[in-house]
Amino acid sequence: MISLEEKVNNLPTNPGVYLFKDKKGGVIYVGKAGNLRNRVSSYFHKAEGKDLKTLSMLEKIEDIETIVTDTEKEAFILENNLIKEYHPRYNVKLRDDKNYPCLRLSIEEKFPTLNIVRRIKKDESIYYGPYPSATSLKETLKVIRKIFPIRTCLNKKFSTRLRPCINYEIGRCLAPCCGMIDSIQYREIVNQLRMFLEGKNNDLLDILKKRMEEESEKLNFEAAARIRDQIRHIEKVIEKQKIVSSDFIDEDVIGYSFKDNKFIIYSLFVRKGKILGGKGFTIPYTGLPEDEVIYSFIYQYYREGKFIPEEILIPIEIPDRKFLEEWLTELNVKKVRIHVPIRGDKKRLIKMACENAEKFLVSSMDEEKDRFLELLKEKLYLKKVPRRIEAFDISNLYGGYAVGSMVTFENGVPAKEKYRHFKIKTVEGADDYGMMYEVLLRRYQKALEEGDLPDLILLDGGRGQLNVAHEVLKELKIEGIDLISLAKERTLKDISRQRFEKKGEKIFHPNYKEPFQLPKNSPILLFLDRIRNEAHRFAITYHKKIRKKGTIKSELEEISEIGKVRRNALLRFFGSLERIKEASQEELAKAPKMNKKLAEKVYQFFHRS
Repeated sequence: MISLEEKVNNLPTNPGVYLFKDKKGGVIYVGKAGNLRNRVSSYFHKAEGKDLKTLSMLEKIEDIETIVTDTEKEAFILENNLIKEYHPRYNVKLRDDKNYPCLRLSIEEKFPTLNIVRRIKKDESIYYGPYPSATSLKETLKVIRKIFPIRTCLNKKFSTRLRPCINYEIGRCLAPCCGMIDSIQYREIVNQLRMFLEGKNNDLLDILKKRMEEESEKLNFEAAARIRDQIRHIEKVIEKQKIVSSDFIDEDVIGYSFKDNKFIIYSLFVRKGKILGGKGFTIPYTGLPEDEVIYSFIYQYYREGKFIPEEILIPIEIPDRKFLEEWLTELNVKKVRIHVPIRGDKKRLIKMACENAEKFLVSSMDEEKDRFLELLKEKLYLKKVPRRIEAFDISNLYGGYAVGSMVTFENGVPAKEKYRHFKIKTVEGADDYGMMYEVLLRRYQKALEEGDLPDLILLDGGRGQLNVAHEVLKELKIEGIDLISLAKERTLKDISRQRFEKKGEKIFHPNYKEPFQLPKNSPILLFLDRIRNEAHRFAITYHKKIRKKGTIKSELEEISEIGKVRRNALLRFFGSLERIKEASQEELAKAPKMNKKLAEKVYQFFHRS
């Protein structure tokens, strides 16, 4: 059987598509390449430079299939078709693929109109946008119609209207439908509108000011006043706009940020040097290199019917950039450039887009946490959203070296600075309930004084531990805190050997007589299990530390004339019991509080065998 390495080495150097398959023959990734052998072999070289998710994909590859094509363009089309057919796990999937609204100016008509559309057609109209918010675009259109009185009616009504509509009466339309204005005068208003939408505001203002003066000289004061109002409206709009690019072209600026399984791409829409807004896109992160994710985003986002700007700014170089430019130019009819800026205004725009991507990532993760905590409240029948959870565990060895632990989770993540240890002081023997009572009482007496109470208390154990916690809160007259406990369900597997088998987790709630269970793979159960395990880990670590100290001290306590002060002095001087055992009599005599006689006694104790 041919090994994977041999297959890679024998791949053709032609353009084509490659399919990575798992051991079941399922397609897990589809890619295209100008040179199949070079592209595929690049995945398997220099593993140290790849992240865990990419390595995870590579580990699952059991077979590679290739399809050779005549051109890269054919490979490009075939790759898209195969992704749609197989839905491979590791390919980038852009979830948010809706069309954003644009403004369409129908200049091919005798009396053009301006309206909002969501799909760009290959016609003679001029399109402006896209605008990230439909609501803000509607407001923009209202402002435009105040400044430029162009028609708003549909073509069917326009051709059959016998008298002007209300817009004519309030000065928002010049009624071309009824011949109140000829096409030449109307076209002049349309040209002014184009200048406004294309950011040529200063030129437009110069033209309008000149016209206002001309109307004043002709004593047409009403017309001059209308132009004056028009100028004021435009100046107000200009005040709110900030120039961010001196090129005055249409640009989309792409930034990105990623963490764990989330990859965020944020696109800033810059039109004629001004930012119209931006939009964040969430992409499930499968571990592909960042350049491939950005490449896939551009390919999926700018499909037919989308507004394609003259320039797309990206933060890093991407594979097959030139080919992607050709494809976009073909879709757009006009030349499209994909550019990685190094300095200047464009580099600052990239930085702004990446900062917005970071903010969008943080915001979306916070929203997810909020939704999860709301779900936790609902599924566990809690009184309030558990933004702060405190979990407790007890660790001891047959009642000896008993300790308690408390871990704190805030908004779903550990708050390690609020973790606490408790050395059991009042309970002797193996009494878990008594120990839990002591730990909870000490914790919540102090928490009550400091006003530092959690939303939820989580205990490791069954109904007994829950009852103990309930009694403590009742004794301290604390209300409003939710209580639950988590216990593993066990069934007797072998009666003769008293062997038990773990079945699942039971959740105990003070308001319900019977415990309830969640599915084994439930995110809520996994989350509770994670908190319980963290409390257990923290308790065990402290228990081992206390036990170790106790063992050391118990050995030294057996030596007569070596009291507490000398024991501590020896441990501080040598650092450990092992080093005390290994020390010579001379070395022991040099320790604080020691002399030759005591040094001999200690030495003889550890070397008596």
